[in-house]
Amino acid sequence: MKPPIDSRAWPVAALLFSMALALFFFSRPAGAVGLFPMGLHLAFFRDPKRKIPPGDGPVSPADGTVVEVSSVFDGRFLKEEAVKIGIFLSLFVPHVNRAPIPGMVNYLRYEPGQRLNALRKESVNQNESNWIGIGEGSHRVLVRQIAGAIARRIHCDVQLEKKVERGEKVGIICYGSRAECYFPRNRFRPGIQLGQKVKAGQTVLGEWL
Repeated sequence: MKPPIDSRAWPVAALLFSMALALFFFSRPAGAVGLFPMGLHLAFFRDPKRKIPPGDGPVSPADGTVVEVSSVFDGRFLKEEAVKIGIFLSLFVPHVNRAPIPGMVNYLRYEPGQRLNALRKESVNQNESNWIGIGEGSHRVLVRQIAGAIARRIHCDVQLEKKVERGEKVGIICYGSRAECYFPRNRFRPGIQLGQKVKAGQTVLGEWL
């Protein structure tokens, strides 16, 4: 059975295990302590199976805590007023990202940047990020993967003009970070609240109008 770990975790995990093994030859307690970073690293890359809920309500793109629900104008993909939902990923949740809706990937853009703490307001505009625009008919969403203070890489697993399914894995953000999604404001009603815990591919964020 395939372990519920993203495959990109294994090279670093092997290195951390080798370091712990080397410490073990000098001191068993030191070796045991050395296994802790490896365990923490694997926890970041957890890729748990998720039961996608029925219906067409957009699902969360990430595990974490809702830290923003606001109205903004999106000039990248939606080209209209939008509902923006921001989700903070702590160090203790899986970091796999999933598609909120089914549809074609019509927009894809990576932007280099800083690695400020994802809870700081300025991080939203200054941090490294990757944008994924998905559309199917009038249902459209723009997902943003944002690096955090500890995050060192954003992985995107989708390609332009390729179709994704609701709840399908679209990438992963290494370590603590933030994810955002933007919906057309006149066609979407959010159903979540600030401070609410959400799960990628499982928690429904709202409903289409």
